[in-house]
Amino acid sequence: MHFYNTYPGMSPEKLTDMRSASVNNDCYALSAVKAGLQKHILYTSHQLHKEIANTIINFEKLSSESTFGWESETSFPKVLGDVIESLAGAIFVDSGYDKELVFQSIRPLLEPLITPETVKLHPAKELNELCQKMHFDMKKPVKSRENGVSSITIEVEANGVTYRHTSNVSDKKIGKKVACKEVLEALKRALSLK
Repeated sequence: MHFYNTYPGMSPEKLTDMRSASVNNDCYALSAVKAGLQKHILYTSHQLHKEIANTIINFEKLSSESTFGWESETSFPKVLGDVIESLAGAIFVDSGYDKELVFQSIRPLLEPLITPETVKLHPAKELNELCQKMHFDMKKPVKSRENGVSSITIEVEANGVTYRHTSNVSDKKIGKKVACKEVLEALKRALSLK
């Protein structure tokens, strides 16, 4: 509703892109870490403790200015995003189901909010749209998983040249994002040379 009211007349597609880039586990996890909320999570799982510690290390490598978009090349423990959602849920119930009060309370954690100028498409969506627009042949992703490592290969044939990237990570969604991002960047470089 915030985007709809703040940017009247925006296309449904652009509104969806803005919502997707700002309402996702990565966005919420980054917001939680930025606010130091991970210090208040009680857990008994050693693995979860390790994942959160790795998130903190990766967070320090990212720009602390942004808590939205698809910049991260790592996955975040779902529990970090759940902290933001739980806070919002608690405020929602305690406020007598006042959505506006929830947004006013949670908004400072999510700042800076995305704008039409700062929105970035998910690399998979951007690559798919570029391939459709330019009539490039995007092959079906090749996926495999072995010893806890997901492998995903993204391949696009464009103007007789094959652009391919294989990503090997523990999280297949991150793997797809990284592989698409690499192929997209290679295609953009090639297209700018012509």
